Amino acid sequence: MKVSILTQPLGSNYGGIMQAWALQKVLKCLGHEPIIIDRQPDPPVVSYKIARLAYRALLKARGRRKAPVNFEKYFPIIFQQTRSFIFNHIVISEPLYSTRQLKDHFDRKKYDAVIVGSDQTWRPKYSPNIYNYFLDFLEDKNIIRIAYASSFGVDDWEFTDEQTQTCAELAGKFKAVSVREDSGIRLCRRYLKVNAVHVLDPTLLIEKKDYIELIGKERLKKDYDGIFTYFLDKTLEKLQIAKILSEELGEPVYSCQSSYSLNADFPDIDGYIMPDVRDWLSGFANAKFVLTDSFHGMVLSLIFGKPFFVMKNKARGAARFTSLLTACGLERQILDESQLDNPSNLARALMNLSLNDSAFFAIRENSRRFLMESLSQSF
Repeated sequence: MKVSILTQPLGSNYGGIMQAWALQKVLKCLGHEPIIIDRQPDPPVVSYKIARLAYRALLKARGRRKAPVNFEKYFPIIFQQTRSFIFNHIVISEPLYSTRQLKDHFDRKKYDAVIVGSDQTWRPKYSPNIYNYFLDFLEDKNIIRIAYASSFGVDDWEFTDEQTQTCAELAGKFKAVSVREDSGIRLCRRYLKVNAVHVLDPTLLIEKKDYIELIGKERLKKDYDGIFTYFLDKTLEKLQIAKILSEELGEPVYSCQSSYSLNADFPDIDGYIMPDVRDWLSGFANAKFVLTDSFHGMVLSLIFGKPFFVMKNKARGAARFTSLLTACGLERQILDESQLDNPSNLARALMNLSLNDSAFFAIRENSRRFLMESLSQSF
């Protein structure tokens, strides 16, 4: 079966890349021909570009922006490693920049099914066009529509009334709906008027050995060491926590991500370049402990069996953390500020953590079964 996958634009986020790779691999193992649909944001009009440059220039003049005004021109260099990984390891369509281009693409390709997910595809502020992620461009085409591990990102409803009404109508055309968080089941029922089930993020459907094979032997160490940190939002508090744990555990801290964010000084472009995806993965594989604020950082800690702490990122969406950790009986791995008063207990809790794979084996099997049954030809 020819299966198209509509997810968030790939390239600038390791977790997004890995969930797309994982879902595609699972579908191939099930005998399908999957392809990622490269839905990019609509190109901004000229007037918007001019206004954006003027605003950035004003911030720069007032000392409130440290990155270059025309930062986008450096993207081909910054994302060269991640784009190379996508090109070599993920089957992906040509870039599509509008609803019209999406519609024309699907008219030509004649897919048997389309899967929306995973990641925060149903979070309006993250999606290039929220209606596209409910498949408005398909109109009345006879094609299987599935949502797999689609996420709202948060516990609250962020859609406008107009978006809610339109998306509810479109959701009613889906053959099957699954979400990544338990809270998403409630949101689907209340606002979209559809029943949904909870499934695992695609990255958790892949075995550890598959990740090891992807990383390559040359990137793996014989002995685990150090505290690997992966922070989407680096703050002094998070760096201080890493330092405290390093002193208590007697382990060095290391990371594998770009050194600078948009809010950092701009000494040279090298500090912004994202490392190879496989180098990033090897950071988890080679670590003794992990400290992260990333959902997929937490997922990879589970996959590689690493003792970890995760700091919830409320702005990016905290529901996804608690839902998975609760299912695995690991709620205590969410780091609370009150724990920082006793670093010895913090380090001891990390060293004594026992990861029990059986906690999510049942959910993994249910998730795989959801995909198999949803992609059956019967409606």
